[in-house]
Amino acid sequence: MTGTGLIGHGEQLGVLRRLAVRGTLPHAFLITGSDGVGKSTFAMLVAADLTCLEPGADGAACGRCRSCQLARAGTHPDIMRIIPPKEETTIGQMRDVRAAAGLVAVLSPRRVIVIERAGTLNDQAANAILKLLEDAPPALVLMLLAPARESVLPTIRSRSLHVPLRPVPEREILRCLEAMGVSPEEARVISAVSAGCPGRALSLAAGGEMRQVLGDAGEWLRRCAGASLSEGLRLAAGLRELGDRARRALADGEEATDRQGLAWVLDGLAGILHLGLRGENVAGGSEAAARWGACGVARFIEELNEARRLVLSYAQADLQLERMLLRVLALTLED
Repeated sequence: MTGTGLIGHGEQLGVLRRLAVRGTLPHAFLITGSDGVGKSTFAMLVAADLTCLEPGADGAACGRCRSCQLARAGTHPDIMRIIPPKEETTIGQMRDVRAAAGLVAVLSPRRVIVIERAGTLNDQAANAILKLLEDAPPALVLMLLAPARESVLPTIRSRSLHVPLRPVPEREILRCLEAMGVSPEEARVISAVSAGCPGRALSLAAGGEMRQVLGDAGEWLRRCAGASLSEGLRLAAGLRELGDRARRALADGEEATDRQGLAWVLDGLAGILHLGLRGENVAGGSEAAARWGACGVARFIEELNEARRLVLSYAQADLQLERMLLRVLALTLED
């Protein structure tokens, strides 16, 4: 973790900084990655680099000039951040972006516009900024954020440089947590269940409801390891409840969706199972390893990952959970 708050993604940051130094920086980026992986932090750090009045030879912001101070405070006149509603970005918001793009920079050499949740852009909203993506003013940089490249309309992704933020290695998150004073035992569990997403790890490290949800997920897994095939529907209902609690407990809970909360819980369960495979004494993971063995637990993890993918792709969540559990609980019967 740097003084900027970014954990991981140093390679991607270095590439963009080198492009800026060489003067070959594209005018539009599509930054993708899971919730909590650090997309917003990354984008705002790049924005600070691009608007700095005295950047270093490597393209990094100096952190001292007036521009850097305003960027850090979130009040920079040349950095615009659009946070659309979770359902659908409005055409009005994109018209505001188009209008702002034509303004001259007040303080810095560039204007930067960050558009969160670009996956919610409908055809009308995308068309409103299409010309901007094709032929932006020389001093303008657009950054669009989305969970995956496929979640964005083809007209957007074909006109933007893709910058994927992949899951951060567990060891990097572990080092950060220990530097924050989290005990080694807790840090191992949190880093394993965060699925490579530092934002999730920091939420868990802060304690509160998210930590309780994680503990209850381990208890749910313990019950699952002792359940029969006929108990699949009851266990699915328990998962839905955990997902709802996770949604409400997320740092930006008012913007999180039911599917995001459920995806968080499925990731957490997969992390606990990974710990069980490694022989870590963690609630739920040990019991699962005892019931299903290494091969069965690996199958369980595959089922969790597939259920997560389907849930986030707007498949019927209840049905996916029930199918997953019926397949998992049948593993013992098949062996």
